[in-house]
Amino acid sequence: MTDFRSPAAGAGQANLPEYESKAELAHRLGISERTVCNLMARGLPYIALGRKLRRFPRRAVDDWLSSKQVRRS
Repeated sequence: MTDFRSPAAGAGQANLPEYESKAELAHRLGISERTVCNLMARGLPYIALGRKLRRFPRRAVDDWLSSKQVRRS
């Protein structure tokens, strides 16, 4: 049986899922699910798989968050 959550072989990440649920993303970032909803309204990338089901592509989320990082000079 194939595990569709695991990245392709050689992807460089050890057993990390390619997509996360809202709860998984909130836990990983240390924020509430409500904050995830607020970030979605601000452009956080996600995939709508139904009326209420959302999944967050890990790499796209990390790239989006990196682009929002404030750098002080």
